Amino acid sequence: MIYKKLVKFLTNDFKKIPLIKISINLQKYRNKKENSCLGEIHPILREDEHIENTLKKLIDYIRDNYDIDDLIW
Repeated sequence: MIYKKLVKFLTNDFKKIPLIKISINLQKYRNKKENSCLGEIHPILREDEHIENTLKKLIDYIRDNYDIDDLIW
C-alpha cells in the first residue's frame, strides 16, 4: 500500500518516469567527499555503459564544483 503511494508520488501520478536519480549523503559529504553521491539508473538503461560512465562523470563534476550545502532547499 505504502509502496504504491510512493511510486505514484515519484512518477507524478504515472505521468513521468524518473530515468536517473542522484542522492547525496550529507554526513559522508561533510566528513569526506568519497562515496557521498549515489546515482541510480532506470533498470532498462542500466546495461548501457555510456550512460553509466556519463552519470559517474556528472556526479564527480557536481561533487567537485558545487557546494552541496548550497543545493539543499
